[in-house]
Amino acid sequence: MKLSYRNKLILAGAAAVLLAVLVFVLLVLPQFQRLRTYDDQIAEADRQISQAQSLLAQRQAVKARSAETEAKRIRLANQMPETPELPSLIIELQDTVNEAGLEFASLTPSEPSQAEAGYSEITMAMLVRGTWQDTVDLMQRLPRLTRQVRIVGFSTAVQQTRDKDEDDDTNVVETGLTIRVYTMPAEITQPATSPAPDTEQQ
Repeated sequence: MKLSYRNKLILAGAAAVLLAVLVFVLLVLPQFQRLRTYDDQIAEADRQISQAQSLLAQRQAVKARSAETEAKRIRLANQMPETPELPSLIIELQDTVNEAGLEFASLTPSEPSQAEAGYSEITMAMLVRGTWQDTVDLMQRLPRLTRQVRIVGFSTAVQQTRDKDEDDDTNVVETGLTIRVYTMPAEITQPATSPAPDTEQQ
């Protein structure tokens, strides 16, 4: 049977459509499915990266807090050491007095005494001489010492002296300071309890 030109065109168009459908189903559609699979994998990778970044940020924050906590612990250990360490404290006090422009006259430490909170206190009587401005400078320097220092007593006396180079009088302030430093023992021992008296009748 001989097909007309119109039927040939219809048959050719149907064949072209069928071929396009087959190409789409066999070639294009699997690519779309593969692309969706890649998108899912990329989304999962992004989720894992986000989790890893969040975990890294948490670890860095913990590390930073640990470093800050360790720095605070070291600073507190320096302020309240486990032993009196009087030689290094005396040297630091003398350097501080000299840096303030004062004359270091005397320093008398007392024996450590146990406080109710478990730490030990050491009271030190210090005598310095110089101008009033230098004395104020010293008072401002003392809280910045490595050790924790508390001023518990303060007295001043003005001494009038004559300058050797100039024909005028210079007032020298003699300042007595009572300071207190602290020692934190490594272990606070509990007092031993006395045994109960024996009330058994003989």
